[in-house]
Amino acid sequence: MEKYQKYPIVDYPLLIGKIINILGKFPIKCPLCGHVSYISKIDRNNLRETCRSHCCNSTNRQRQIAYTLCNKIGINSLSEIEKYPGVIYNTESFGNVHNQLVKNKHYISSEYFGENYKSGQAVNGILHQNLLNLSFENSSIDIVLSSDVFEHITDPYKAHREVYRVLKKGGSHIFTVPFIHGQILDDKRAIISAGKIKFLKEAKYHLDGVRPEEGALVFNNFSMEMLVELSKIGFNIKMYKIFNPLKGIIGNNAYIFCATK
Repeated sequence: MEKYQKYPIVDYPLLIGKIINILGKFPIKCPLCGHVSYISKIDRNNLRETCRSHCCNSTNRQRQIAYTLCNKIGINSLSEIEKYPGVIYNTESFGNVHNQLVKNKHYISSEYFGENYKSGQAVNGILHQNLLNLSFENSSIDIVLSSDVFEHITDPYKAHREVYRVLKKGGSHIFTVPFIHGQILDDKRAIISAGKIKFLKEAKYHLDGVRPEEGALVFNNFSMEMLVELSKIGFNIKMYKIFNPLKGIIGNNAYIFCATK
């Protein structure tokens, strides 16, 4: 009799993960810089944010984004990104992915500096964008990238509608978010009520390069509800669970989403 896994799919221990933990390092060909190198600094309790590459210091999650983008646009690594003729908009202006993407002459990056600024303004030489109200024209962007950003947005599906607006037909939003794949409804942790933050659950903050002291508040963790809501907006949404040790992508939590207009 055939054995089938029922949803939710149960994570399982991976032999390669045990081997890497024992060795303390593992050879890879990095999808960011394209070099043959190795990963180390492995935290078995947080594989997603560790497993640093010796070549460009990229993390597991950054390689997931790079690998998916490279497959989407048909290059081997982000070291070849200057060949891509389209417009890529990245919601981050720092980090290892950004450091590779700046080689492309059509590349745009931004940060969010708070409500005191309007989308399109420059703050200390860096473009400010509010994902709830982007300054870009309709159908002007080929690829949007965001990595663990939308959980910090008060109305994430309004932001997804903005991304849909600025994407060209056939363009894609490649992104990661905290995703609870065994849950049906999103985990709403905080909302804005009467202009103030109302906490529905214990406050949770993520590290934030722009606001290192206070961090970034988590408004939502996501689940299957997100896939439904993005489909309602008009996206063709794909969810990938990647496992590719030779690209430095290991562990059970390598969920990547590609929402195509």
